[in-house]
Amino acid sequence: MAELTPSRRETWPLVGIFCAALIAHFYLTTANWNSAFMPGHEFRQAQTAIVTYYIDQQDNFSLRYETPVLGKPWVALPLEVPLYEWSVVALSRATGLPHFKAARGITLACFYLTLPALFLLLGRLGVPRPRRLLTLALVLACPVYIFYSRAFLIDSMELMCCTWFLACFVRLMDERRWSWFAATTVIGICAALIKNTTYALWLLPGAAYVVWLLWRDWRSGRGWLAMLRTALCGLGGVVISLVLLYWWIGFTDTIKASHPAGAIFTSKSLAAGNYGMFDLGAHFSPTTWRVLLTRWHEAIMAPWIIGLILVAGLAGRSSIRWWVLALTGLFLLAQVLFPLAYAYQDYYFYACTVFLMAAFGFVLGGLLDSGLPGWVRWPLVAMPFAVLVTTYWQGYRPEQLLVSQGGTGLTGALLDITPKGSVFVIAGADWAAMVPYYSQHKALMIRNGLENDPAYLDRAFTDLDDEDVAAVILMGEQRTNHALLERAMAKFHIDGIPTFSHPTGDVYFSRFYRNYVLTYLRNSNPYEHVTVRQDEPIATLINPPTAITAGVARTAFKSISPVPFQARFGYGFNRVWSEGDMVLSAHPDSDLWLHAPTKATVIMWDFGLHPSAYERAGDKSEGVVFSVTGETSSGSKREIYHRLLDPAHRPKDRGRQHEIIPYQSLPGETLIFSTRPNRGYSYDWAYWARIVVK
Repeated sequence: MAELTPSRRETWPLVGIFCAALIAHFYLTTANWNSAFMPGHEFRQAQTAIVTYYIDQQDNFSLRYETPVLGKPWVALPLEVPLYEWSVVALSRATGLPHFKAARGITLACFYLTLPALFLLLGRLGVPRPRRLLTLALVLACPVYIFYSRAFLIDSMELMCCTWFLACFVRLMDERRWSWFAATTVIGICAALIKNTTYALWLLPGAAYVVWLLWRDWRSGRGWLAMLRTALCGLGGVVISLVLLYWWIGFTDTIKASHPAGAIFTSKSLAAGNYGMFDLGAHFSPTTWRVLLTRWHEAIMAPWIIGLILVAGLAGRSSIRWWVLALTGLFLLAQVLFPLAYAYQDYYFYACTVFLMAAFGFVLGGLLDSGLPGWVRWPLVAMPFAVLVTTYWQGYRPEQLLVSQGGTGLTGALLDITPKGSVFVIAGADWAAMVPYYSQHKALMIRNGLENDPAYLDRAFTDLDDEDVAAVILMGEQRTNHALLERAMAKFHIDGIPTFSHPTGDVYFSRFYRNYVLTYLRNSNPYEHVTVRQDEPIATLINPPTAITAGVARTAFKSISPVPFQARFGYGFNRVWSEGDMVLSAHPDSDLWLHAPTKATVIMWDFGLHPSAYERAGDKSEGVVFSVTGETSSGSKREIYHRLLDPAHRPKDRGRQHEIIPYQSLPGETLIFSTRPNRGYSYDWAYWARIVVK
């Protein structure tokens, strides 16, 4: 389409509209920038965020990255090549920004880098330079591009790649140069592997352009050879990206299909279920389209106003009318291809709303050419902008301005109290990653519908045999699922009474950690809406010896060798700072069982009492007995070591004690390390820093 030349009197107002829209967009998008809360489909943002977190934590920049929300194997849900997540980690490491701020910076930068590509594409449609700014201003004012251009989502990077892919593809078809082939291929690969549903949509205008060029070749009488060259050039621009996309789908489908809860996320299942591609009922359902119209109202503006603007464009000149129809058709086609995805996830409109804004741009261009007096034209041009910003202000804005650092009192308590490296079992939240993300833990999130499936639960629970399952969290309707709780109690030594509760769920800790959590929360509970169990004094909740799994040994007993197989802590397991490093709290009565290595000859034991136990004013510890007992398989016992530490009365007992104990192991002997009170239990804040038997 040949470029028209607008009057000079119109140029400066259009430049002014664009500059105002750009400034307003930046101001609106960056509001509440420092809040760690992720408004706007937090379900999906938390999934991207937790992938980013573990890529950074594990320094894992491979394609087999973890999305640890479905249980083991943790590499369960690779949906995209994590170029976005890698970029966030790189920016975070380079600047020291937390992930959520780095993500917002990447998202916003990608959005702004999309605008030059749109500018070039509009030029290829024959839109004059100043009027291209009008369309870009509409994009800047659109609610979905204000609200989600700060989100922890891949969609902004994907839109940037798709627009630049199409711009390069058009130049490739026009100029047939290897440089444009290389640019088209590289950017197309990125677009295909970041989010294939968006790439599929943006392939359509590229395909339409190839068809138009073929028709032009045929009309001009250039012959079949010219048409073949055009077709091969078009195919060459996308073939490598499509081959790699096919490989990626096969690679990820194999991973997802092998996971006990991952089969629903294979490409075939997503296309039929989440996307609704092959569901005729979803395509033509009045319910689906009612929901879609609601999404229009959220992401763009009221549907009736959209219709009014488009009707105005269709009533204009034919040159405008056909572009309005084509661009609106692309906007609608996205929703026809993936009806359920667009109906229930408003951020999906990030991929296609630029087409509708371009259609609006043609309508406003026709209005400027209408011959109406300026005092009529310019207010009419301003009206869509006013409606777009008002829609954002009344809809997305209040959510964006919520003051929150993310999560709830429940996730705050889990983050602060639960040992790092431990795992949660969560039911009632499907696979929404908010709880594991904000609490920074991996989780087996039992998907909706699988809570009472014995075969699935047996396999999923068994897969966690070598993990430290610290707690079971029952949320929503699953809070009353007693059968699931009993199964978890039997498998993971979970306490049958909630350790604490929150309006969103009940948290059942393992008996190994329960007493410590109760002590912590009863002494200090700053967590909003968290209610702590108060039915019994902690002193009456003395546990029987608790088996230590390989996972617990890995996370809780790093300073003990060989790893213990059983433990009992009267006030619950706890690691605390003492005299410069982390030590194991061993307030009496505490016991730790480990198997003595064959031919062991020495025990090295570092232990002591916290200085505050004997330096405090007033009452002090009356001393703690530290002992080592050997027990054979026949039940016979022998005392290997016994020492009373009484630092309040004996200065030599103060500080950390380093004991090297001669020892001759017996076949099959078990060593029991213990603390007992000298008189009472008050202020007996004993600890074990290191145990090595060799």
